[in-house]
Amino acid sequence: MNNRRDFMKKSLVASTGLLAASVLPASASKNTKANIFTYSKDHQGRWEGKAGSHAPVVSKKGSKVTVETKHGMAEKHYIVKHSLVTETGEVLGEQVFFPDDKKAISTFDIKGNYKTLYALSFCNLHDLWVTEFTI
Repeated sequence: MNNRRDFMKKSLVASTGLLAASVLPASASKNTKANIFTYSKDHQGRWEGKAGSHAPVVSKKGSKVTVETKHGMAEKHYIVKHSLVTETGEVLGEQVFFPDDKKAISTFDIKGNYKTLYALSFCNLHDLWVTEFTI
């Protein structure tokens, strides 16, 4: 089981940077069309009605940013990962989850001067969800 988990972690880490770099510039352009690779509260696409349990919810306190996905965690359906990404695709932090985790909550300490950031939440069944927020 650990080898599978290590493989999943490494695969997700490698793919997040590539995916963020290809997806975020489109959403950062304020284009009103939904991006075909990501979903958000405003652009739920084929997952209409799923935003409440899939779009990341962001709270800020000082330099700490907390990301929560209000989603159940079960072997067949769970949040796999949170990432915090800049407008240019730089990954500032990541948290991998497993089905036996109680909740999908992560906290990141932001170092640096950023204006807009993106919280990403990946569901094993309902794809990648993004919430844009300002610092």
